[in-house]
Amino acid sequence: MWGRGVIWKIGLAGLGWIAVGVLTTAEAGAGHLPLWNLFSLNPIVSQASCGEEILPLNIYENISLYSLITGFVLVFTAIFLEQKKVKMALWVVAAAPFMIWGYVHFLVDYDSLRRTIFLYNLQAEGTLANIAEAQERYKSEQGNFIKDLKVLESHLAGAHGMDECVRIVELNVSFEHWSAVAQHRSSPDTVRWDSTSGSSLKKG
Repeated sequence: MWGRGVIWKIGLAGLGWIAVGVLTTAEAGAGHLPLWNLFSLNPIVSQASCGEEILPLNIYENISLYSLITGFVLVFTAIFLEQKKVKMALWVVAAAPFMIWGYVHFLVDYDSLRRTIFLYNLQAEGTLANIAEAQERYKSEQGNFIKDLKVLESHLAGAHGMDECVRIVELNVSFEHWSAVAQHRSSPDTVRWDSTSGSSLKKG
């Protein structure tokens, strides 16, 4: 029979392993992406018409950190255990988080992902620029800005100014001022446009 100390150590190793799933799942939820996409370790998710959907890059920073912690917890637990079968099992399991850490550090092309995100954000910014032009034109003709998002999208669609891969996630309008937030469907970031200052990037 195993002593309480052995059971406690095995439990600690298990909690360390579970921590990777819990913490990275929270990040994946924030990005509105399924859990299996995260654990596939594929930084892009296939989409039919709007390019490859890219996961938020901070997910991989968290994976790197917590997989390393989990790996060392399993290794040190195996060192202090006396049962050979359990020790061997922990050594085998410990290989997985170290392999994940190695993949995230050496095989993910972050420069390429950042360039792709930049191009996606340019598309979102282009749509916001078209909205700005339409709002100014509407203001000069009607005396006020367009407040209804559906009306705005319809107005832009007629002028071929709405990119089907860009969605408007926020629209705020007053008599003298308006602002909007857009996001390319494949980008983890959003772009904000303010009628008084132009565009600015927001991390999604």
